Amino acid sequence: MKKKKFTTVLTSEDLLDVMLEFERKIIKKFALNYRASINGKWYEVYRVDNYHGFLHEQRFWRSPEPMPLETDMSLNEVVEHYVEKISLNFPKYRRYFIEMKRKE
Repeated sequence: MKKKKFTTVLTSEDLLDVMLEFERKIIKKFALNYRASINGKWYEVYRVDNYHGFLHEQRFWRSPEPMPLETDMSLNEVVEHYVEKISLNFPKYRRYFIEMKRKE
């Protein structure tokens, strides 16, 4: 299986880490991890992947527990969909995470 890892800079304090494993251009495993620098410390804020044998997301402002996702999209379509979703919504996810940290 071919592996590819890279990081997309959303802002100087917001990054999207992408890990892909594929065969013949078809994604078999993937992880999309949005992380943010808050007060000088990096935190995982949101993640979607299919490791552990099932498609799931983790909203770290709620819980680190994986929440299963149901879809009829191919994994290639899932990755494309969630890269776009994270890119559009990361400011909101960041805000939710900061609000959760304030309550701790």
